[in-house]
Amino acid sequence: MTRVFQVRVGSTLSRDFYQREGVPQGSVLSVVFILMINDIVRQLLPTVKGTLFVDDFQISCASANISTVERQLQIAIHNILDWTNNNDFVIFNQKTICMHFCRKRGLHPDPEIILNGVALPVRSETKFLGIIFDMKLTFLPHIQHPRQKCNKSLNILKVLFSTTYGADTTSMLRIYRALIRSKLEYGVAAYGSARKSAL
Repeated sequence: MTRVFQVRVGSTLSRDFYQREGVPQGSVLSVVFILMINDIVRQLLPTVKGTLFVDDFQISCASANISTVERQLQIAIHNILDWTNNNDFVIFNQKTICMHFCRKRGLHPDPEIILNGVALPVRSETKFLGIIFDMKLTFLPHIQHPRQKCNKSLNILKVLFSTTYGADTTSMLRIYRALIRSKLEYGVAAYGSARKSAL
């Protein structure tokens, strides 16, 4: 299937660019992609855990010894790269990071994980499936993010709710559940472990 796209700036169109990789969203090929990518989790060692949601993939390993973690993750990455090469998938270094979760201070350095000959950057926080994880697993950055978004939605509710004009209580509750409560409840299974003062 040949796919062509152009870039528009104002009223000027660029030349045609041909898309040779990737699967269009909603395409009948999307199902084939999902069936194929599910095999990637089977490449992991028993000591390495993996989570896959469509094309978002994370692997993790837990140990008190950082060199054990490095070795196990590096073997897993090697197995994953072999699998991707055999199945015509590509893992981009630019979209891949390393996080070191540890609540203790100064015990060991961050792991050095190599992907395609380049050391992965170690980040102190990242977003995965809409939840912001920080290296101490306090979830404070994640809690702040929906809080700011919900404050904006609360302003909408204040405008809509008035004694002289505005929506009825049933409509206000529906708007609240759609705009605010849904944001607060998303990921609560993960960030619900944050300290009570943060929550």
